[in-house]
This record gives sequence, structure tokens and C-alpha cells, in this order.
Amino acid sequence: MRKYLLLSLLFVLSGLAAFPAAAQIDTTGGRYHRAIFPLLTTTLDVPYGSAVTFSGSTQILRMNVYEPTGDTVRRRPLLIFAHGGGFAFGSKGDQDVTELAQRFARLGYVTASIDYRLGFFPFNDTIAIAKAAIRGSQDMRAAVRFFRQDAATAKLYRVHSSFIFVGGSSAGAFMALQNAFLDKDSEVPAYLNVAQLGGVEGNSGNPGYSSVPSGAINLCGALGRPWWIEPGNLPFVSMHGTFDTTVPYQAGTVGGGLPPQYVYGSAILKVRATEVGVFNPFYTFKGAPHVPYSGTGTTAAAYMDTTFRFVRDFLRPQLVASGPLPVTLTRFEAERQGENAVLTWVTATEIDNAGFEVQVAIDGRTYRALGRVPASAGSSGAHSYRYVDAEPNKTGRRYYRLRQLDTDGKEAFYGPRVLSFDAGTRLQAYPNPFTDQLLVDVPAAAGTRVQLRNALGQLVLSREVAGSELPVRIELALPAGLRPGWYVLTVQSDLQTRQVRLLKK
Repeated sequence: MRKYLLLSLLFVLSGLAAFPAAAQIDTTGGRYHRAIFPLLTTTLDVPYGSAVTFSGSTQILRMNVYEPTGDTVRRRPLLIFAHGGGFAFGSKGDQDVTELAQRFARLGYVTASIDYRLGFFPFNDTIAIAKAAIRGSQDMRAAVRFFRQDAATAKLYRVHSSFIFVGGSSAGAFMALQNAFLDKDSEVPAYLNVAQLGGVEGNSGNPGYSSVPSGAINLCGALGRPWWIEPGNLPFVSMHGTFDTTVPYQAGTVGGGLPPQYVYGSAILKVRATEVGVFNPFYTFKGAPHVPYSGTGTTAAAYMDTTFRFVRDFLRPQLVASGPLPVTLTRFEAERQGENAVLTWVTATEIDNAGFEVQVAIDGRTYRALGRVPASAGSSGAHSYRYVDAEPNKTGRRYYRLRQLDTDGKEAFYGPRVLSFDAGTRLQAYPNPFTDQLLVDVPAAAGTRVQLRNALGQLVLSREVAGSELPVRIELALPAGLRPGWYVLTVQSDLQTRQVRLLKK
């Protein structure tokens, strides 16, 4: 118990929640930490949307909803879970997602386990399964919009629209990660023709409401591209087994008889999240296979207990806010451009906003003011802001946050976002775009492997680099006939993995 209380405290002190919420969630009295509601109210087969399947038929999308019986709180946080099954089978009643939904409902959450469109053809086609993953994510977005619509209208489920989290197991975790980080059609590989599928947002129902969650739960999942995780993105929690032969713990092709799609597992996503300053607590199931928490045996039950507690201790600090805020941010990003840091943020609504103070710290704790950005004129609606940190001689990591000031003296903080200005630790490859020559600056390491993969995840080049105490520059011998397009260069050592995306002309 002391271990998990310590985890909760660490999560609170980290201050890395995505954005402050529009109102406070009351976490006193053991809510969202102890099972204070022994009885649940279950509503089965609730329709939340409809969409066209891969075969051309229309499917009514349904979910099971779990609520704590006797709860009188007016607005409650929501967890949406999606089952596994390789986008080919499974249902909202699967044991693992049902167990999670019920456990969290007993803490005080409203929870939902959703069905989504399954199936793809041909079954051995990597493009077909990638499209199935897009369809599943579109359905999860529709579920988020369903509850936001209900919160704005009938309020049947008494959900707080600023505290909606998405999660899943295996294929369901793919969906949750895509819902959280695949937010632009331009990020989807062209060969998937995402416009024909309805874009990343999809047409599964409840248009006009936001599908952006407050956080994501990744249980044994992966992403097609790690760079979909960008500075300013929402927090997520990951749990994954090191002996997972179905969804790779690091990077590789999907197993389990599914099409060999190349994906990036939780360990690689943790590296990427750390690089761009996105909060991502990560629990490794050492020596465990795929979804070890699924099942009713003694071992599975023990893994389920660990899964529940780790996710619980990630979620609860995300519910704590400083009170009603006049400004709602929908995005806050930091990007390095040469020796400058460019900060951009977008507000959805502004009431009585006096402006923003941009702050920086080199240790992540002691912040100082960099500059002031006044509120936009007529600031009752959405606005975009930009600030450039042009201070000279930046080194190491810099932590940026926003201090939002209200006209009546109240304040709120957003961030931090982290950038590195240590040239010696950055992976650099050039020219980019490249033609027939590619140079790579390999950081110092005890031993390093350099790999180049195409947009399908196929390995086109691999090279071992001897250990060195200093960074070294190497020229890669590119294979003949290398086709134009996007490639991913990965430099992996015993200490960490770095990646950069390159364009072949």
C-alpha cells in the first residue's frame, strides 16, 4: 500500500497533467482510490453511434456502461475501455475490460466498455489491418463525443466532459493511443487513403463535439509511428510484458498470426514521450507474455491487481485541478528551431483572461519569467498564441510552462513542455531530404546499432557501430534501388533509442 501511495504522490508532484480542467473533481473521502461503492448499476448494449463496416454494411455501435450505485456526485470522470482481439474478434463483454470497468466504477468513475467495428480483408494484408485500426479509433472517438453530447444535453450519465479518459487492451490500446496522438490526417500514410475512411475523426456519430480525451491507458499496445507523440500532447500510462510475442515490447512486427505490420511498442513510446516532454508512467511486466492480466487464474488475477493499481495511481492526480478556470487550453506545444524555442498554444474559450506569462526552468522546479503575452482582443472565444525564446547560449534541458493570469488575480499553470539544447545527445542525419548519400552523427555509446526502415516498417539497412567515448560520424552505404519516400532511422544502444524521420528524393 505504501508503494502505491508513493506513486500517487510522485504523479502529483510531477505536475505534468495535460491541461488544467474546467472545474475541480472532488477526490476526498477515498473517491477514485478506494472501492467505496460495493454495488454497480449496469446498463447493457447502449447504442452510441453507427458506421459502415469493411464489408459495406452498417453496424450499430453499442457499449456497456457501469455506474456506482447510490452516487450523488453531479459530474463524474469517465473511463472508456476497448477490448483486444487483433481487430478480428472480441467484444465489450470480454473478461479483462469488464473487470477493469467494474473495478474503476466501484471507485466512483463512470466506465464504459465499447464494441467497435471488427474485420478486414484480405486477412493477410498489412494495409487492411491498418485500416481496421483506423476504423476502431474512429468508433472510440464517437464514444467520447457521445458522452460529451450527453454532458451538454440530457446529462443522463452525469459525466464531467473535461475528465474523459480512453484506454484499452491489446488492439483496444492501439485505438486509445491513436485517439490520443494520431490527430491529423496528414500523419496517416498515404497508402491508407484515410480520407476515404472518413479522416481520423470518422463518421461514427455524434458530430459537433470534441473527441479529444484527457489521457490514455495503454495496456500491451503500440503505435504505427512514435513521432505521432508530439510536445504538448496529453499524458498516458503504459504497461507491457517483455516476453510479448503478439505486440512487441519495443519495436517489431505484430505476431499472433496477424498480418506482419511493423509497430512501435510501449518501451519505444516511453523513449519518445520522454524526449518530447509528455508524461508517461511505464510499468514493465518482466518476463510476462501478452495481456498477462487477462484470465481468471491466480497468476492472471495478480497481474490484474497490479494493472488496476498502477492505472489508478496514474489517473487520480489527473483529476485534481485548481478550481474553475476562465481559460481552456486545447493545445500547448514547444518546438526547437535552431537555437530558439518556439512555444505555441491554442485556447478554446477565454473569459476575463488578462494574458500569459511564459516561464522557464533548467531543473524542472525553479521557474523564472521569460516574457508576457497579452490576451487577444475580444477574448471570449478561441485564439492562437506564439512566443519565441531567443535567449542565447542555451544548454541542456529547458522546461517551459505557462502562467495564465485572470483579470481578478487568479492564476493557473499549464505544462511543462521540455526541450533539449544539448547538441551532443541529439541524433542528426543529413542531408535530409537525401538522395544517394546519408551521414549520421552517432552519439557516444558502449555499442550501437543503426537501422533504416521504410514506411512499411521493412528493414532496408542495418549496421553495427563499435563503442566509443565520443560521438562519431558515419556514412551509410545505401542499398541500390532505394525508392523515394519516407524512412525511419533508428540508432539503438544499451542506454536508449533515438529516431529521426528522413525523406528520400
